[in-house]
Amino acid sequence: MMEFMSSKRTAALLAAFFIQSIVTGACSFESKSTPLAPTPNQIDVTGRWTTDITVQGISGRMTWTLTQSGGSATGPVLVGLPSGTVLFNGFLTGTVAGSSFPYTITVGPGGVPNQPSCTGQLGGTMTITMGAVSRMVGPMAVIGSNCAIQLPGASVTLTK
Repeated sequence: MMEFMSSKRTAALLAAFFIQSIVTGACSFESKSTPLAPTPNQIDVTGRWTTDITVQGISGRMTWTLTQSGGSATGPVLVGLPSGTVLFNGFLTGTVAGSSFPYTITVGPGGVPNQPSCTGQLGGTMTITMGAVSRMVGPMAVIGSNCAIQLPGASVTLTK
């Protein structure tokens, strides 16, 4: 009988030791893990960005109304006069990578009301600076077009 009790006690001690080893091992595993480095905050360009611009010799206001999901930003682009006359409208797609924002604006048929068959793409890479007044600065060039769209030379500055 003593032998039976001894083997029960040994089994119980082994089980307790085994459970303690698992718990201690799990705890020590957790305590040895290294915390993940925080990911840097990604710039969010969601919102309304504007600038004054001259298109086809006429001064107007360009507005980008952007929505960002992850690193991708999209939205309508409108250049119009204070009277409401539309000089052109298109659709922007771009990718935010740090403070860099390469983009393309696609202008479809009817996007330039005084040239209804005009289609094309504009683009460039903006540099984003976020602050009390956020800015995007960079070139805007015609990538391809079947019409004549006159745009400002070097760069544009949009503010939000």
